[in-house]
Amino acid sequence: RPSIFPKLNKMIRGVIVALACAAAWGFAPAPVGRATVAVQGDLASMPGVSVETGNKVFDPLNLAQWRDVDDLRKSELANGRSAMLAVVGWVFPQVFGLWPGGSITTTDPVEAITKVEPIAWAQMILFCGCLEAAKANYEAGKDAAPIGPSPGSTFFDPASIYPKDAAGQEEMQLKELKNGRMAMIAFAGLVVHHFNPAAVPGLGGLK
Repeated sequence: RPSIFPKLNKMIRGVIVALACAAAWGFAPAPVGRATVAVQGDLASMPGVSVETGNKVFDPLNLAQWRDVDDLRKSELANGRSAMLAVVGWVFPQVFGLWPGGSITTTDPVEAITKVEPIAWAQMILFCGCLEAAKANYEAGKDAAPIGPSPGSTFFDPASIYPKDAAGQEEMQLKELKNGRMAMIAFAGLVVHHFNPAAVPGLGGLK
């Protein structure tokens, strides 16, 4: 009968090699970020600096040096927009009630997550994926029609409220950023209040 020791030896050698590589990687020099001054200049030239931070760039940990600032801004916008929708979805049922005849019978937002049918989750994920793919194609200059009556300025503007002039566009972008940032803080507060009701004052009536 063949011995199992050769196989064990191979496994042990493989583990040793993997650990050695991990140790070497751990002592490898960290990737060098861009100069802080250059990053601060990039951020200062973008909408987002306002009175809340003393009209200065707010990046106390210098995180922007490790990623492209345009990618970071896109991520901030995506998270801010998601948070704005999440706050409305969290508060609306508790204030105005549920839709009649729906499958959701609770106003508890966390419990409601488990009540949604899997097919509904699949539809929402597919819909969001289609929107994101169309937006990516639009930004890349590929054939993708924008959602709105005025193409050429922004991808999603169904109500045609995005200004045509540069000053108006910058003001609109700043407003969206501020609302998104406030919504992210608000959503974090709602989540904390849900699991620890005494932690956030002023939210006693919400779940």
